[in-house]
Amino acid sequence: MSRIGVVAALAATIGDLLLLVTSNATRPDFAWLPAPSEAVLLCGTYLGVLAIPCFGFGYGAIAASFAPPYRRWIRALGVAGGVLGGTIHGLTGLVIHAEQTSAAAGVDPITVVARHGAYLLPLWAAVAAMLLVGSIVFAAGVLAGRSTLPRWTALASPAPLTVALVMMGAGSILGRAFLVPMAPNVAHVLFFALAGRARPWLRDP
Repeated sequence: MSRIGVVAALAATIGDLLLLVTSNATRPDFAWLPAPSEAVLLCGTYLGVLAIPCFGFGYGAIAASFAPPYRRWIRALGVAGGVLGGTIHGLTGLVIHAEQTSAAAGVDPITVVARHGAYLLPLWAAVAAMLLVGSIVFAAGVLAGRSTLPRWTALASPAPLTVALVMMGAGSILGRAFLVPMAPNVAHVLFFALAGRARPWLRDP
């Protein structure tokens, strides 16, 4: 099941990339990108909507290496965060579609968020809270010896990985346009892969 989590996170990351290619294509800084395509936008939207809820399989596999009550919390937060994350991804695709068909296409992501923040920001805040709480529970369980995972994996939980990726991307225009918004899904690729590598039995046979 952990392998399913890695595949789902990779698919979600590709979905993010397709959305961002479409969204950034009309910006002057990214004139080298291909022209926006409705097919690419739809593909990226549905890829994330279907893949992100499958994060629950990865979290379920990782939770199996924890003792109660950590196991229950990690599984529940992973499943709920995956469902909410898929919803956010679909709504983001719809927002990009609305922007592409408006007369004001080609603005930066911050302006887009300002326009549609009433719909996006509360959901982002909710999934960020789940990510943070889940990461704290994961790290606490590992450090307390309530998991069969090695202690170093406490640093490989999704929240610190996301923060590290955001910091890496924040220093350049390309990073802010692509890596920063993709950071949560890229972090889950690393998280599921590292957890599976740390305990090979977590991976599918």
